[in-house]
Amino acid sequence: MGAAASHMEKKGVKTGIGNLNRDIQAANRLMRSIRQTVRSLKGWLSDLKEKKAALMEALTQTREPTLPELLSRYMDLRREERSDWTAKGQLKGAVSDFNKVMAAIDFLQKQEISTVERLDKRLDEISQTAQSIRKEMKKSERQINAIDTLLSHIDRYEAAKPVHAEYAAIRWKGKKEKFAAAHRDELDAYNAAVRYFKANLKGGKYSRNDLTAERKTLSDSQPEQTEKLETVQADLNVLRDVRYWINQVLPPEQYRQPPEADGRKSLQSELKGRAERNKRQQAAQSQPPRPQKKQDMEL
Repeated sequence: MGAAASHMEKKGVKTGIGNLNRDIQAANRLMRSIRQTVRSLKGWLSDLKEKKAALMEALTQTREPTLPELLSRYMDLRREERSDWTAKGQLKGAVSDFNKVMAAIDFLQKQEISTVERLDKRLDEISQTAQSIRKEMKKSERQINAIDTLLSHIDRYEAAKPVHAEYAAIRWKGKKEKFAAAHRDELDAYNAAVRYFKANLKGGKYSRNDLTAERKTLSDSQPEQTEKLETVQADLNVLRDVRYWINQVLPPEQYRQPPEADGRKSLQSELKGRAERNKRQQAAQSQPPRPQKKQDMEL
């Protein structure tokens, strides 16, 4: 700013050059404020990134692993267990495990099962379904057996009925005893049928046609029930295998014995499985690394 403009500014008279200087000073203050804000924002963003990274790491550690991840760990465990095998044996075992696990993963994806919680829930559901089918099949089998027994007594009753009628018509004691001795089997069969009817036949009446029709209906339903059970059992077997595999890599508190083949949970099997797994872990921790044997590279 020149002397004249400076003199006028001191007297309170604004000049063009003075206004320009004041604008430059204001702009400089604004730029310093912006730079300070930017530095604060950069520090805040850097701190936020660090906190985000720490949070994501914590979430990763606490997140429940998915079934594919657990099955991958199981395959790694199996590979370690075969470390002292020949190359040919390792390859054969790896291929076998891979095929089984991939088939199981494909099944799990189709069933939309991706977590241990969902696996256990589905295991319980399908076990209950299998139990329900078995219960219905046993009920049908018992009813078929009851009908067969009733029809057998009906046959014997009808076959022996004329003999019993002839026996009942005899008035002389001696003749009646002699007739009874000669037809003991028929009379015993007749009396057994009558006792059975009284104990098991409501109203004391029967219809052979109705019984035969009911038996046919029950018998015809058996193949369908058997097919349903086989389908459910096949799915249950896959899920039981997966649960057994992931038991090998889960911590002890997450161990769970899969349901038995008949759908029931066995406490004895549960305890035995836990004991075997703990023993296996202790043995693995106590043993030193095994030396690698010479590999047979011939396939």
